[in-house]
Formats: sequence, structure tokens, C-alpha cells
Amino acid sequence: MRPIFISYRREDTEGQAGRLFESLREIFGEHMVFMDVANIEPGADFRRAIETNIDRCAVLLSLIGRTWLTVTDREGKRRLDNPNDFVRLETSSALKRGVKVIPVLVQGASMPQEADLPVDIKDLAYRNSVELTHARWDSDVQLLINALRESAGEDSQEGDTPITTRGRRNAKADGVSHKRMWTIGGAVAAVALMGAVALKMSEPAHEAKADTSFASQPVPAAVPSSAENQAASGNQMVSKKDLQRAAHERGACVKPFVWRQAQPRDKVCVMPDTQQRILDENSKASENRSPTGGPYGPDTCKTGCVWRNAFPGDTVCVTPESRQLTADDNLLGPKRIVPLPKEATDQAAQ
Repeated sequence: MRPIFISYRREDTEGQAGRLFESLREIFGEHMVFMDVANIEPGADFRRAIETNIDRCAVLLSLIGRTWLTVTDREGKRRLDNPNDFVRLETSSALKRGVKVIPVLVQGASMPQEADLPVDIKDLAYRNSVELTHARWDSDVQLLINALRESAGEDSQEGDTPITTRGRRNAKADGVSHKRMWTIGGAVAAVALMGAVALKMSEPAHEAKADTSFASQPVPAAVPSSAENQAASGNQMVSKKDLQRAAHERGACVKPFVWRQAQPRDKVCVMPDTQQRILDENSKASENRSPTGGPYGPDTCKTGCVWRNAFPGDTVCVTPESRQLTADDNLLGPKRIVPLPKEATDQAAQ
């Protein structure tokens, strides 16, 4: 199988890109989904680095939010008009190389029109798009996954099984496909079982007093534990304590908390309105930076704003009040995950 590349603009769809990355990584594996062109060596031509990474992929997912077309740089110029804009380079490289490009609309965004696009990516306007909505995220992503399986050539690489005709496999390939479907189905059943177990558990000392069930959004993407693998196999009984312990190790939030997503892998548990505030701060980050730079270069905040510090290196500029709220969430986050079973807690105390 050839990898999947997620192209996105941080100021526009960073939160949705991270969420989609986690969802796809659960299905295709962490080495089969790329989000950023990372580790470009000093002095290397980043244009060639982008072309090399895109050339290895079967599909480029172009995440388009409400501000994808209009995000500007510090000089007030539209970023998409800059020939060296990373998003433009990624898209044009994929179109030029015949890599399948799928526009993925989020935040209720509309497809860009040909007249709004630079010459080298005008063809994007004619690519059939998919939409991911907050309310139907799981089902929308599943439809995308079904399309990606064929586009990324997953079945053609499984066990060196040959393709007999386009979209049709021989009997051996069908057996592999059915086995994978059963495995995925078992994993889904395991997650559902974990949710049902957590609904019936309560922990008086836990911060979320009324409920210890899992937050439905976003879905954790950690590698399944041995307990979850047993549940997915369908041939072993797994105790409630094992499932609870597995959920704790994955950092699953209890209701009503969800992952904060200040960055794609941010798993601090916060309230949904806090998650939305964080995503809004990410999308408006450029508005709170000094237009003339300063002691910290382009990361210098305008007067009255400070770095958020949700994680090391978080230079999103926010109000001092927001930074304090974020610090409080960092402190309280560990108390908002599914608690360890009492038995495990007692053993740890000994």
C-alpha cells in the first residue's frame, strides 16, 4: 500500500487535520499517513522535499476550511498567491504527478472556484470532494476510508496477492479482505464494549462525578492494548477491570471531557467549549502576532497577548487569562481520564 498525505493549513484546519490523522492512522497504520513534510535538512531545497514526499503517496487529502482561500501572511498578502506556499506546493506537486487529490471540506466550507485559484492548482476546482462534519464525523470518515482503500491500493499489496482485474481480487485476496474486515469489526465491538462498561462504573473521588463513560469525540488513536486485542479477537473473555485499565492507559477522557487538541496529538482532557476555544485560537493565531515582528521574530505577540504554552513550544498568542486557563487544564487533565480499577490502585499504593 502507498501512503496517504494530508495537506492542511495550520491557521485553517489544524484541529480537524489532527483528528483525521488519528482516525486514518488507526486503520492504515502510523507509517501510512503523513501530515507534514518533517525533518527537512538545513540547506535542503524544501520544494524538492515536498515533491519527493508527494511522489511516494497514492492520495493527497486537501483539507479545506472556511479560511483556506483567504489566510494572509504578515504583510497582508494571500498565502495561496505565494508560489512557495507549502499548501500550494503540495497541491500542485500532486496534480502535476497524477497523484489522486481529494478535497476534504470541513467547517461547512465550500469548494473553491477555478477563478479563485492560482494557475498551477486550478484543476483542484474540478476534483470531486467529500465533506466531514462534526455531528457525523465517524460515519463521514468511514465513507472516506472506503474510498481510500481502493485509491491507496491497500488490497493489491496485501500478502503479494495479485489483482486479476481493476477492483476485483482472486479468492485468496477475498479471504484476506474478509479477515481484515472481521478484525476491524472486532476492534469496533471492543471499543463499544469498553464504552458500555465505563457507563456502569463510577468513582466518587473522580472529578467527573456523574459519569465515567468515554467521550465520543475525538476517538483516541493509541495502539490497542492486549486487553483490547483479546476483545477484538472474539475468542477470549476480557474482564471489566482489564478494559478499564486499557482505557486508562490510552488516556481516554470521561464524560463530559474531550481531548483538547491544541496540537494534533494533544490528549489533555478538557470541556468541549474549551476545545472549541483552543481551536479558535489556533485558527486566529496570526491576528494576535505583532505585524512588525520583535524579539521573538514572527512568533512575537502583539501588546497584551502572551504565548499560550499548552505544550512545550506552543507559541500561539492569546490573552493572559486564556494562558492561565490552559495551565489549569494541564494540571487537572490527568484527573479527567478513566480511573484505574480500585484493585490496581491498591497494588500501586503498596
